[in-house]
Amino acid sequence: MSVKQTLVPNKNLDENWVYLMIVARDSGLSKEEIRQFFLECKQENEDKPKH
Repeated sequence: MSVKQTLVPNKNLDENWVYLMIVARDSGLSKEEIRQFFLECKQENEDKPKH
């Protein structure tokens, strides 16, 4: 059974986001590596000058 088939339909979940997390997991990334990536992206965006 695929992961998609096991998900309970939830209109609050973004299906693309779920697939992104599944691909990251299947690629061998840990939760901490994903978390670190987003923290770094957030920091880069905060450091960019606002127009």
